Amino acid sequence: MNPAVGIRPATAGDLDAVECVERRSFPEGEAFTRRQLRYLLTHAQGASYAATRDGAVVGYISLLMRRTAQNLRIYSVAVDPAARGCGAGQALLDAAIALARRLGLREVTLEVRTDNDSAIRLYARKGFRPGKLLRGYYPDGTDARRMSFRTSCGRPE
Repeated sequence: MNPAVGIRPATAGDLDAVECVERRSFPEGEAFTRRQLRYLLTHAQGASYAATRDGAVVGYISLLMRRTAQNLRIYSVAVDPAARGCGAGQALLDAAIALARRLGLREVTLEVRTDNDSAIRLYARKGFRPGKLLRGYYPDGTDARRMSFRTSCGRPE
């Protein structure tokens, strides 16, 4: 039986675990530095959540928002490769969507590598729609696809 996935706000005390997930999830040229991760956890205008199983951090999501924007941006989301398939990614996306709705934001946006088929499938299952193709977006020249999820919130235009 798989232990349940918990979602909670990430704190500076999670830095070591989040850094470990980051290193295991992204190639060297794309992974955030420890300093960048610390900033995301403690100072960025947004929120970060940790996914846990048996008390251990197995994933995280960093969300950014601007005061004047009507969207919540998923800046980074990662699940440790050893924990993939346990529902952590879905739970992290659910937390992002719930936050956007609580804040009355119109959409949740993200960019994803076009060769990351499993992430694209997950986002599509959660209701994210493909948008603009961003050519050469990543350091290795790989393209990205912008994707967005429309909430039922936000001010009418």
